[in-house]
Amino acid sequence: MLKIKDADERRFYELEVEKENWSLREMQRQINSSLYERLALSRDKEGVRKLAKEGQLLEKSTDVLKSPVILEFLNLDEDHRYTENDLETAIINKLEHFMLELGKGFLFEGRQRRISLEGDHFWVDLVFYNRLLKCFVLISD
Repeated sequence: MLKIKDADERRFYELEVEKENWSLREMQRQINSSLYERLALSRDKEGVRKLAKEGQLLEKSTDVLKSPVILEFLNLDEDHRYTENDLETAIINKLEHFMLELGKGFLFEGRQRRISLEGDHFWVDLVFYNRLLKCFVLISD
């Protein structure tokens, strides 16, 4: 972290390491994927300063999800088009990394689950439960 020149950014990563119990490898991945900058783009200047002092606070349900989600850890070729199944398999193979990238409080429930809504049946690709929001998060095409 000594390479990070901005004091607010460095403090943000220090707080996230402490709160999220990141390993050295995970911290380096988050720094290399510009987590601070991605969060800063979606907030005002004062919000960024608050973020640096207090870490990421969960004030509303959308704060649990990162936006955008960066999937560089899947090592997918950017010039190649992938099928839904290819992407799902890649995510399952690197599930721990995907859940860390997705945001806070996610637990994996399963894949290819059938759900029924008002008499209609659907297949959901990935099912997560978020313990902070106390709700399911469904990922499908």
